[in-house]
Amino acid sequence: MTTSSGTTRNGASTSTDTGTDTGTSTMDLFAPPIPETWLRVASADGTQLNVEVHGPSGAPTVVLIHGWTCRISFWAPVIRALRESVPEIRVVAYDQRGHGGSEIPGKGKYSVPILVEDLRAVLDATLADGEQAILVGHSMGGMTIMAAGGDASILGRTAGVVLCSTGFANLPGSSTVVPGLKRWRKANRAAHRFMLVSALPIGPITAITRAALKRTALGPESGRALQNANARIITACRPKPRAAWGRVLTQLDVSAQVGKLDVPTSVVFGSSDRLTPAGAHAQAIVDALPRCDGLTTLHGLGHMTPMEAPDVITMLIRKRVQAMPGAADTEMGA
Repeated sequence: MTTSSGTTRNGASTSTDTGTDTGTSTMDLFAPPIPETWLRVASADGTQLNVEVHGPSGAPTVVLIHGWTCRISFWAPVIRALRESVPEIRVVAYDQRGHGGSEIPGKGKYSVPILVEDLRAVLDATLADGEQAILVGHSMGGMTIMAAGGDASILGRTAGVVLCSTGFANLPGSSTVVPGLKRWRKANRAAHRFMLVSALPIGPITAITRAALKRTALGPESGRALQNANARIITACRPKPRAAWGRVLTQLDVSAQVGKLDVPTSVVFGSSDRLTPAGAHAQAIVDALPRCDGLTTLHGLGHMTPMEAPDVITMLIRKRVQAMPGAADTEMGA
């Protein structure tokens, strides 16, 4: 079993299984857990969002927000780890519009403000009056949270944040998925913009597809089980919404909002991330956040840090939960 070490800003050391084993236990890690409750939540424009709730009502709540081309099952290892280590916790996860079980909206219904509207609708449907949650976002999910920094209704219900492998501006210009273009900035931006906006099919899953998606999203030492799970999730994303959200990402700039995200926030990146490279985004986010509570760099891991390092992400979430008002009585587990 291969492990990858990580270093936090305060010097703490972490380690994580990167999925090299192909046994049953590793495969089970990526099987979607069965939620206690399924919800259909209407966003402000009527688009129906698929929401899953794991855990008891009234418990401290964590809301998981996935990224571009992903779906709720992306969070399976984290949901399972949270529920096993902290039984008295409630985990809410939803499919971003156009992804997973959520409705595919019509033309013109993809934008950064709509990301925020969808998050607000989920919080309205799952939190009681006065209740707060920990928001955890990966990639476009992290961008959703940063964009919501200027939304008082969301910020007032947010006790803390974990941002995983994300960025707030210049996404196509900073990406390094396409090899050989580092010296040619315009060509690099154009190539990655095409990758984002293309509606060409990605599947079916073959050895070539799996290898290409590994290079795009995973660290170089990722094992076969992780590669398969990664490929299944990405190829399941339908081409039209994938391209529509890709067009939004090419123009995304939430630098004005991230500075208003005035809650305790943990940031985590993989050192081998090619989609949102740590060198381009990690320190910029740390510097922009009013209350950053640490940067964790996972050496050798790629863009899919919650899949590649669920134990580390779970540790950071538990830290945020422990700091929530009234969470002192919640059993945090081992």
